[in-house]
Amino acid sequence: MALKNQLTTADYLPITEFKKLCYGLRADKNYMYEMYARISFYTALRSSDVLSLTWSDVLNRSYIVRTEKKTKKTRQITMSSETQKHILELYTLMGEPDPSQLIFYSQRCKGALTIQAVNKSLKTFKDRYDLDIEHFSTHSFRKAFGRYIYDTSKDKTEALLLLNKILNHTSTEITKAYIGIRQDEINAVFDSINF
Repeated sequence: MALKNQLTTADYLPITEFKKLCYGLRADKNYMYEMYARISFYTALRSSDVLSLTWSDVLNRSYIVRTEKKTKKTRQITMSSETQKHILELYTLMGEPDPSQLIFYSQRCKGALTIQAVNKSLKTFKDRYDLDIEHFSTHSFRKAFGRYIYDTSKDKTEALLLLNKILNHTSTEITKAYIGIRQDEINAVFDSINF
């Protein structure tokens, strides 16, 4: 765990590893953390914004509106029918809690989960499910969203412009570095040396 005011690094979680995590959490009936992973990925919100969501914010919604804590910018996030299906399914599996309740509520602590508690659990999940990611934290899902959009897009330039807007970065170069593209390009230079 990082010390206060210390910079930390989070890697993006490749989509195959994201799916492996979700399947593992479902098999272990760890529905709250599956919900955390899915909501974090589907919305590309920062963990502080995800952890403040209530069930009424996401249940049966074709979109959600959030004012981001960090940027103070308001975003409207479309919830696809597949996303809505997963949310409703997990809501049912979690016993259909009061819609006004926080989604990520810890019975043990009698309060909202903290970012530190989630990060600690993610380290455990990394080992338990043998996930191929070095630096796994709450921010890995936001980065995974960005990388997934980039990797599945036919027009990479357009994808970077859209991600830049969605993630509220000041430049596409920051977005490239954020989702690991810059490092992949650097690695390719060294990999090209073959004599």
